[in-house]
Amino acid sequence: MGTRIEISDNVIWGRYIKSLATGKNYVKPGDPPFPVPRSLDELHKTTKSIGITIKLPDEIVGLSIIQYSPQTAVIKLPPKDVIEKAEAALREPDAVYPMPAYYDDFYRKKLPSMAVDKRLELHAARIGDICVRNCG
Repeated sequence: MGTRIEISDNVIWGRYIKSLATGKNYVKPGDPPFPVPRSLDELHKTTKSIGITIKLPDEIVGLSIIQYSPQTAVIKLPPKDVIEKAEAALREPDAVYPMPAYYDDFYRKKLPSMAVDKRLELHAARIGDICVRNCG
């Protein structure tokens, strides 16, 4: 599988995450909402049905979905070994820090000049990205 989370379409993934968080279907508006997956198998089955694939690091064997309130500060601590592996990789002479591909699509564009649908795509991609990264 690999050592980093890879998502084939960050915008659709973000829309899926927004759907789980709100109970609305952002992937296919008008369709029923998605059930919250309770296992990796359920997650993969649903994401496959909406046209995206997720490759998870080999060591990931479980799934935990947490939704918090706006009155709660959430500090998500990354696993110690993820930080240490990232630091070691960044010390290499040819180090590369991988960024999600969607950053290239949105980074240099001015938000006010973007079409509303593109702003919402950026919003979805960021939500999807933030919810799965381990700060490594």
